[in-house]
Amino acid sequence: MRHDLASSMPAPKSLGRAFKSWRLDKAPSPQHTFPSTSIPGMAFALLASVPPVFGLYTSFFPVLIYSLLGTGRHLSTGTFAILSLMTGSAVERLVPEPLVGNLSGIEKEQLDAQRVGVAAAVAFGSGALMLGMFVLQLGVLSTFLSEPVVKALTSGVALHVLVSQLPSLLGLSLPRQIGCFSLFKTLAAVLTALPRSSPAELTISALSLALLVPVKELNVRFRDRLPTPIPGEVVMVLLASMLCFASSLDTRYHVQIVGLLPGGFPQPLLPNLAELPRILADSLPIALVTFAVSASLASIYADKYSYTIDSNQELLAHGASNLISSLFSCFPNSATLATTSLLVDAGGKTQLAGLFSCIVVLSVLLWLGPFFYYLPKAVLACINISSMRQMFFQMQELPQLWHISRVDFLLQVPGLCILSYPTPLYFGTRGQFRRNLEWHLGLGEEKETSKPDGPTVAVAEPVRVVVLDFSGVTFADAAGAREVVQVRERLASRCRDARIRLLLAQCNASVLGTLTRAGLLDRVTPDQLFVSVQDAAAYALGSLVRGSSTRSESREALGCGK
Repeated sequence: MRHDLASSMPAPKSLGRAFKSWRLDKAPSPQHTFPSTSIPGMAFALLASVPPVFGLYTSFFPVLIYSLLGTGRHLSTGTFAILSLMTGSAVERLVPEPLVGNLSGIEKEQLDAQRVGVAAAVAFGSGALMLGMFVLQLGVLSTFLSEPVVKALTSGVALHVLVSQLPSLLGLSLPRQIGCFSLFKTLAAVLTALPRSSPAELTISALSLALLVPVKELNVRFRDRLPTPIPGEVVMVLLASMLCFASSLDTRYHVQIVGLLPGGFPQPLLPNLAELPRILADSLPIALVTFAVSASLASIYADKYSYTIDSNQELLAHGASNLISSLFSCFPNSATLATTSLLVDAGGKTQLAGLFSCIVVLSVLLWLGPFFYYLPKAVLACINISSMRQMFFQMQELPQLWHISRVDFLLQVPGLCILSYPTPLYFGTRGQFRRNLEWHLGLGEEKETSKPDGPTVAVAEPVRVVVLDFSGVTFADAAGAREVVQVRERLASRCRDARIRLLLAQCNASVLGTLTRAGLLDRVTPDQLFVSVQDAAAYALGSLVRGSSTRSESREALGCGK
């Protein structure tokens, strides 16, 4: 009997699954959580064109809310460079800095208050849009998020972040360029103003990058050998703050510093709703990018650690996170790649890891704020750039993606299982392919194997040979090809334990070429590939007969044959 795997998708999980019981993690230590939350939070606030303390607020409230509502066990939320840059463009457009030279203290406070109000309104609008998407159950859109597209987006934004931080690195007071070709406009402005660079801030930037970049490389290369990552950001912040304080760099050489960080929390305040029509054009793309980045990152870790996420619940979690946090003057937030990776390496396994980072940010807001007074803003710019390291390295995958793909399941006999997958294998269906393969083989998370709308399936004979019928797979892109290779690798040990052998049959030349370039032949032998399903089935039946005869002879030799 042949079954179509495309109609066997698991039923959507209920919202109550988000409040599942938590397992206590190995608590991430302060040297992990301090540099991964507090310092980047202040640094990304500069990208959003708001004072650094509001980056701390955005590293606290969204994390707390997502920990209660989100389904991504390993996901860490907070400030993210992409959203900060997009928010900063909206803030600079709606509240431009006056062309007049130096502002008085009161004028500077008024300007900051207006900019914070716009940033909070953008967060409120994007959160409301995501909640609307949740009501419409648009989480299914996450299946169409191509991994190459997301990587191209983050790599491009990393380049924009680098260019936007050049004025801070060089000590130049330049207005932020907005609109089309802002990247090239900023480069032109920096080159024009290059003779006015501050030697002091240029020296600070060079020394900071000279420390941060090698330390990050060491942490990555010797991750398995180091008992804990080297806290390069913490060391840099302490050294720069002490140097600035001892040498009076802020007064003698006009080095821009963070200044006073207000203690405690801001009073809850509803953003100016009159701004919503003006920021709608900014809130919509920010909401889409938030969902795209967060859902993609959650799926990556869910696949890696063999659990599932609820895309609609993720819309609710991030929508509520942005909307509620905007009441506390936070700017737009989402899942963060660097923080998530660091907390996972530190031993985080559930949302409780986010609560530990909240405690660290809380201590900074209540007690440690004065220690950042003399921190040069050039150091924060260097931290922004060094945090983009992984996104810059993604550009190295572009030639591989071009090489892999330029266009970027059931008949059962005793012991034999033919799984037919009658749809193209691309970024939109790769998750479906893996889940249904695990479900039909009984190798998924659930101990009971049941159809989405049906009773428990009773398997009379254990499966020994599985034939993947790819005759219906007319096309495979890079993401789909990698999924096949990764599924083969992930299931290898479990199939060996269950004594299941995987065969691949009737794969057309184009799809087989894509799979080969993705590395499939590095993990399978030629005798596991067949021209037709009939050939694979005949080979499998022969193997089953020989195996059955061997088992019978063994039982007879032991006196168990009767």
